[in-house]
Amino acid sequence: MPLEALRIGRSAKAPRRRVWVQPEDDVPHVRDPLLHLRDRVGLRPAQVSVAESLVSAVATCYGSADLLVCSRAQAAEFGLHWRELAGTTPARGYEISADVGDEAERLRAALSDPIAKCVGVERA
Repeated sequence: MPLEALRIGRSAKAPRRRVWVQPEDDVPHVRDPLLHLRDRVGLRPAQVSVAESLVSAVATCYGSADLLVCSRAQAAEFGLHWRELAGTTPARGYEISADVGDEAERLRAALSDPIAKCVGVERA
C-alpha cells in the first residue's frame, strides 16, 4: 500500500487514517525512514505516531482503517490483514550480547531462533 493513499485532501470529510509504530520499533532505523516518507508524501505529522503499547495499537487498528507497522507473522498472530508498505522497508533487528565472548556465542546459539520468533523476524 502506498503511504500517500492516506493523504487527507483539503475538503476531505473522511476520518484521518494513521500509521501506528510499536513502542519497540521507536528506534531511529525504523522510525526515521517512516517519518521521512511521511513528509515526502505529504501526510500530516500526527498521521504517523508511536503507540503507547502494542496492545493499544492492535486494539486501535483492529476493525479500523488505521495501519500498524508490524511483521507478517505479528499480523497473522493478531488477526490483522497484512500487506507491504510501499516506499520503505522497516527492518526490525535484534542482537544478543553478554560480557564474556564465549558466553555471548553460547547464548546466541541457544536463543537466536526463540528470540527471532518473539520479535517477528522471519528466518530462512
